[in-house]
Amino acid sequence: MSIPADYSTAHYTADSELLWMASQGHVSAVGYYLLCLAFGWLLIPLVMAAIRFLQIARHQYELTEQRLYERSGILFRRAEVLELYRVLDLSVEQPFLQGLVGSGRVILTTRDSSTPRIVLEAVPDPLAVADLIRDRVERCRVAKGVREFN
Repeated sequence: MSIPADYSTAHYTADSELLWMASQGHVSAVGYYLLCLAFGWLLIPLVMAAIRFLQIARHQYELTEQRLYERSGILFRRAEVLELYRVLDLSVEQPFLQGLVGSGRVILTTRDSSTPRIVLEAVPDPLAVADLIRDRVERCRVAKGVREFN
């Protein structure tokens, strides 16, 4: 006697609890802004600086219980979604200028074929963000029964 297959509809589980949200910091583009300001008399560098300002202001990161969302773009928005159980490694970098203002880079190495490396640029308190992501990654792996073999 065989067990009949279950053809019921899939159940949606809400992934709505937002754990962390930040925008890319402008400190990552200070050199670019200074260069544009130095040649501001040409007017084109001022337009380029304004465009870069908008790009950075519209670059957002959101962390939920199971996913990391990265949204970017001025006119045409692009969203990249990463399932947290796919994260293999985390590292944190703090370049000199970003370190002075308490921000840095969180670098994620993943098993995702479309984005094997994700860089969260100029996020505030990068060590705390990396710890939060690491905790959520472990919880997702346990919940999904994912094991990593080297």
